[in-house]
Amino acid sequence: MAITVDKIFNAHRFSGDNALQFLFYLPLGILLMAVRIILALILWIASIILPDKSGVRQMLSTLACWTFGVFVKLKGNRDPRCSVLVSNCVSCLDSLAAAHVLGTISLRKWKLPPFFASTLGIRNAAQFIRKQHFSDSPSKPILLQPEGGPTNGKALLKFTDWPFPIGNRVQPVAITVERPMTNVSVRRPSDSRDRFPWSDALWFLCAPATMYTLHALPPLERGDDDDSAFATRLRRTIAEALQIEATEFRWEDLPGGRPAGRSRQGIANEMARMARQVREVLPAVPERDVLRDLARTRSVDVTITNFLEGIIPYSPEPQAAAEPLAGPSHAPKYVTPVPTGVFPKSAKERQLSFQERKEQMIAEARKRYIEKHGLNVAIH
Repeated sequence: MAITVDKIFNAHRFSGDNALQFLFYLPLGILLMAVRIILALILWIASIILPDKSGVRQMLSTLACWTFGVFVKLKGNRDPRCSVLVSNCVSCLDSLAAAHVLGTISLRKWKLPPFFASTLGIRNAAQFIRKQHFSDSPSKPILLQPEGGPTNGKALLKFTDWPFPIGNRVQPVAITVERPMTNVSVRRPSDSRDRFPWSDALWFLCAPATMYTLHALPPLERGDDDDSAFATRLRRTIAEALQIEATEFRWEDLPGGRPAGRSRQGIANEMARMARQVREVLPAVPERDVLRDLARTRSVDVTITNFLEGIIPYSPEPQAAAEPLAGPSHAPKYVTPVPTGVFPKSAKERQLSFQERKEQMIAEARKRYIEKHGLNVAIH
C-alpha cells in the first residue's frame, strides 16, 4: 500500500506510553540539560580563544556532539574525489552528525547566530556561494539535503531544494536517527524551510541520547542525465539503501510545509516578485530562465550570482540590446555578461572581476532608477 503524506512526519513529540516513561525520566533529563548547557558555554569560550586548526575543529566538533547528546556511526567511506554529497533529512542536527564524521559543510537557508551555525557545521547558502565561488577551492565537501526539511525517515520526499547546480560526480549518503522515548523531529503548522526548528534542538539537550547512522554510498556519475534525471537517480539510490519509498510528495505538500495562511498562489506571487528583483539587476536574462533557477535556489542573491558567473547559461533577450537610448551620454554602463567559459586563475583576479561587475551593476541599476522616477540627480 502506498504511503500517505501524513505518515511521513511526526505530529507529536510522544507516541504510545512514551509520555509516561519520559515523566519518570524528567528529573534526570533536567539535570542532564543543566550539564549540557554548561558544556555549551565551554564550547562557546573554546571556539573564541582556540586557533582555527583542523585538530581544534575536530575537538570542538566532539564537544558539540557531547553537548547535544549526539552519537554518530559511519558506514562506508567518503570519496575524496566528490566535493558534493547529497543525503536525506531526518533532523535539524543532521549537519552536526555529518560534519563530525564526514567533515562536511551543510548549506541551509536558516538564519542562525554565527557561533551556533559554525558549531552545527552550517553555512548560509547564499553567502557561501557568493564567497566560495571566488576562492581557489572548497575547503570542505558540501552536504546538500534537497528534501527541504526533516521527515520521520519513513519515506523520501522529492528533491526540490538545490542551492546550485550539482556536478558530474556526487556521493549519496543515507541517514537514520534513533532516540528513546521522544520523536526527534515534530512538524508544526508554522514550520518553514527558511526557519530553524529551535524546539527540536532544545529537546536534544534533555534527551538521554540521539544515535545517528550515516551510510556513505558509492558515488554516482551524471553521464547523459540532465539535472532532473540525475536528482531522481540520487533519490532512488538513497531510498533503496534505507529500504523506504521514494515518494513524489514535496516538503511544501506536508501539513505545515508552508507558513500558516500561505497558499500556492502566495508562493507563485513570491516567486514572481523574486523574479522581478533579479531582472531589475539582469534585464537581459529571460524571465523563464530566472524562474527556473529560482525554483531551485529560492534565493535572489544566488540566482543573480549563477547568471553573472555563467553557472546557468542563457540567451539574452533581443529587446535588451535593441533599444539604445539617444545620445552618447546615455550609453549603458553595464552590459549583462554572456557566459564565456573563461574563469580567472587566481582568487585575486576573480575577486577583482567580481568587484568591477558589482560596481557596474550598481551604477546601471541606479541609472535606471533615476530615469524611471525622473529624478534631477547627476548620473556618474
